[in-house]
Amino acid sequence: MAAALCAVAGPAGAAALFTDCRGERSASPTVILESGAFGVAADWDLVLDDLAKGGRVCAYDRAGVGASTPRAGSEDAVAIADELAALLDTLGETGRVILVGHSNGALYIEAFAAKWPQRTAGLVYINGVNSVDLDYPELVGDLASERRLADLAATVGGLGLAPLVSGILTNGLGLKGQAAERKRQGLNDAARLRVARDEDRAMIPSLSLVRDLGGSPRNVPTAIIVGWTAPGLDISRSWRAAGAALAARARTAWVLEPMGATHVSPLLRDRAYVAAAVSWLRSLTSSGR
Repeated sequence: MAAALCAVAGPAGAAALFTDCRGERSASPTVILESGAFGVAADWDLVLDDLAKGGRVCAYDRAGVGASTPRAGSEDAVAIADELAALLDTLGETGRVILVGHSNGALYIEAFAAKWPQRTAGLVYINGVNSVDLDYPELVGDLASERRLADLAATVGGLGLAPLVSGILTNGLGLKGQAAERKRQGLNDAARLRVARDEDRAMIPSLSLVRDLGGSPRNVPTAIIVGWTAPGLDISRSWRAAGAALAARARTAWVLEPMGATHVSPLLRDRAYVAAAVSWLRSLTSSGR
């Protein structure tokens, strides 16, 4: 399969974003993968290979992390959606795309779809943060707890221990080989960890920004992947309820619940659910829906 790894220069003054594109262009929309907090393109290594069998698929490093150059502006979800739109323009992706977002990355694809529904063929939210979470105070509290961990990671990295932090993040995801090395290098200094922290700090305020844009568009087909190792916990039930509420907003939706999944396993051992969701969205596009 074709693969292209490169830094894509955007408009004058914009960051050059590292992209990992695989598969051939086809009648199916290109699939764009958006990583979660402290994520880089390497997080999607196995998913990229899976999805490339059906067409073109790209993951990228957001500005200031991984192999991408720093951004000059804000780290909020709307600004990141704008960066993604510019990247698509530079890549020549003039048609509609399928957007797949994991964890915090789901809010970025929601922001993109809210701003450019005409460019969005479908959405896949994987254990994803979205503007519906504002209706669940316990989920906002969960995001606040995550923010404290992000602050800790950046603080430890600033003490000269960035390699330790990047190693922990890589091991926690479970990547192997070259993908693991790209993940480690992508967060291997204090500056990159600070950018990832600042993105995480912007998450809660971004919920309101995306809601003000209208949130996930009703006419865009949407797949929700939500799975937890402890589904009986109150917080797990709330995340599942928020996902169901998001699906209910879409005219065409599919909720997938992988039993025993962890927060990150849909990128690894449970990635067949991602492939199934994308295949479903591709089939809707080919049928003209």
